[in-house]
Amino acid sequence: MTIPNKRTALTGVTMVLLLGCYASTLHGMFQQWISDEDMGHGLAVPFVVLWIVWRERKRWRSHALQPSAWGLVLLAAGAAMHVAGTLGVGLFASSVAFLVSVAGLVVCFGGWRLLRSWSFPLLLALFMLPKLAIVYNQVTLPLQLAASKLATGILTTAGIGVVREGNILDVHGHRVAVAEACNGIRYLLPLGFVAVLFAYLADPKPWMRAAVLAATIPLAILANAFRVAASAWVPAFDSGAPHELLGVAIFALSLALLLPLRGAFNALHGALQARPHA
Repeated sequence: MTIPNKRTALTGVTMVLLLGCYASTLHGMFQQWISDEDMGHGLAVPFVVLWIVWRERKRWRSHALQPSAWGLVLLAAGAAMHVAGTLGVGLFASSVAFLVSVAGLVVCFGGWRLLRSWSFPLLLALFMLPKLAIVYNQVTLPLQLAASKLATGILTTAGIGVVREGNILDVHGHRVAVAEACNGIRYLLPLGFVAVLFAYLADPKPWMRAAVLAATIPLAILANAFRVAASAWVPAFDSGAPHELLGVAIFALSLALLLPLRGAFNALHGALQARPHA
């Protein structure tokens, strides 16, 4: 067996061992993807990440492999985080440990340059991480109140009488409560993932990915507010299949807005570049 074949075989065996070590973590992540409606996009993330790595294979294969022992440090850090997660810190810590360990393997067998070549798909993999409970619990109530306030503003602007009591909207006797599930996270996470992927495919400028991702935060909050406003205005949209279809339609509209957003960012960037320097 030649040296390259030995390296390939060793890499494959190590990857299998890594997957075995994190089997319970990966199972926990999968369970959250299929049971938590906020995390449904997580099912697509691993396939998209692997596809991007394959799509850019010519570029990263052109780099000479420079294995580094520093990868062992990353592996040790990942192992420590995994142990902490297993002992009670939680699934999030073990999930981050998995990505750190993957990065450690890349450095061990390919070096830092290869890791830099894979930096985008590895960062994109962050979207498959489970929600961090302490952060989620902190932002839920503020997002609920923001959705109710914005929805009230939308209805008032449209000339529709509405009374708001905290997170409850009353439109001509039809009362709608902005529940925890309506906090907007269900829009924000998948919209952010698709936005970054869209920017990667549609624009070669790396900064565009960050700009479009940042724009999805207010976009998702506003989209959720429109959904709440529509549910309060039309009782049929309050629950059941119409409620689900309304959510899908508004999410699709949010996705469509990514194209003009990219155009606006490019126009702004061009205007700033054209300004004479002082």
